[in-house]
Amino acid sequence: MRRLVPLLLAALAACAGPSRQSPAAPPPASSAAAPERSTPPLAGPPPALVLPAQEHFQLGNGLKVRLVEYQRLPIVAVQLVVGAGAAQDPSERPGLASFTAAMLTEGTRTRTATQISDEVGFLGAHLGAGAGFDAASVSGACLSRHLPRLLDLLADVTLHPTFPASDFARVQDQRMVALIQQRDSPGAVASKAFAPLFWGGHPYGHSVMGTEASVAAMGREDLARFHADHYRPENSELVVVGDVSPAELKRELERAFGGWSAAARPAAPFPQAAAAGLRSVIIEKPGAPQTFLLLGMPGIARSSPDFAAVQVALRVLGGGSSSRLFRNLREKEGYTYGISAREDSRRLGGASIVGGSVRADATGRALKAILAEVETMRRDPVPPGELEDAKKSIVLSLPSNFSTAAGIAGMLAEEVLAGLPDDYWTRYAAEVMAVTPADVQRVSQRILDPARLVTVMVGDAPVVKPQLADLPLGPLEVRPSPATAQPVSPRH
Repeated sequence: MRRLVPLLLAALAACAGPSRQSPAAPPPASSAAAPERSTPPLAGPPPALVLPAQEHFQLGNGLKVRLVEYQRLPIVAVQLVVGAGAAQDPSERPGLASFTAAMLTEGTRTRTATQISDEVGFLGAHLGAGAGFDAASVSGACLSRHLPRLLDLLADVTLHPTFPASDFARVQDQRMVALIQQRDSPGAVASKAFAPLFWGGHPYGHSVMGTEASVAAMGREDLARFHADHYRPENSELVVVGDVSPAELKRELERAFGGWSAAARPAAPFPQAAAAGLRSVIIEKPGAPQTFLLLGMPGIARSSPDFAAVQVALRVLGGGSSSRLFRNLREKEGYTYGISAREDSRRLGGASIVGGSVRADATGRALKAILAEVETMRRDPVPPGELEDAKKSIVLSLPSNFSTAAGIAGMLAEEVLAGLPDDYWTRYAAEVMAVTPADVQRVSQRILDPARLVTVMVGDAPVVKPQLADLPLGPLEVRPSPATAQPVSPRH
């Protein structure tokens, strides 16, 4: 016990801490001045973007090939672009191109869907297929030493799909479920209603995925017929980016794709898109606290020489947190969490789109503010500082699109789709930086045309409709919610 007393006293003293010590001296002041944080740092100059040269050649069967030797890593990315997009859908079968592309990897004459998946996984590769409006694509990537096996797989799914019955039924059910789920997505509902309103009877006037009724009515024979009509070598171009020499690539492509042949068919002429008229639609979503807005005005084709100026103009209007729509409708008025403007430029034409969700009780005021910003873009030149910020935001984002072999392949596929020259992306940054206030005002007067405005609103009609009385939106139609429609059963 006597031994414990000194220990306990020492412990209590330690817990009590120092009793009469002078306070600790403050740390010495730094001789360096504190950094200035009241203003953001200035952006540096845009980096130069110079891409490797493209080498073009053609196989004996007419398949065009473009190669970029990219030797930073031992990988290769490939993208086959086929003129089999949704613009080729039969009028009674919207969604056929997308369905056909989705089935390419679901079984061939020699491989089941499981075998294809297992082989791709064993190689540590990627293989996929899909379709947009202007084209379908089959893409893949792998280590360069596995390129021959990847090309075997890519050729097999492109040339020899069999659309097996069990896999067809599974994919058809998946697509039906996806379409039904879209009924609850205001953005998807608005987009589906917008396409026929804006494009009319043009091949762009429907959804890429089609409708529940059209997908349910499709059979395997529809997909096989579409594939035979459109998946042809002279209707395709293969983009290859990676660590492979031209001689090796030619040899492997002739081996994998040399047997691909089909009778050439003349390209079907597309009708000219009719000018959209001023009109508006409300699609019921009872009790919705927000209204989803989708506004469309004239646009331009992807190959237009005004593409850079249009991108800059729409960046000023609604391209990010420094844009006019964001600063006005969100930061100043509090109508929305976010609203944006973008160009939708395709091979045969385009649209200028403004979209986003706004408070239901502020729908009319938000639309009025959008139209006011559109009018300002048409009437007044953009101040130099604002213009410079918009241009730099576009240019500074370009290099990230070319940071991988697959990214480069995707950007070159865009050149294929729109018929752009090989040096297009190398010159694009300079084209953007050369855009002037006069250019922005000129293209704004061309594309931001309120007299040809198509407006789709998904929201609570009794709340929204009275707010539109004084707005120049044209004839107004109210449609029921698609969520109330009965599901359609597939043929199988």
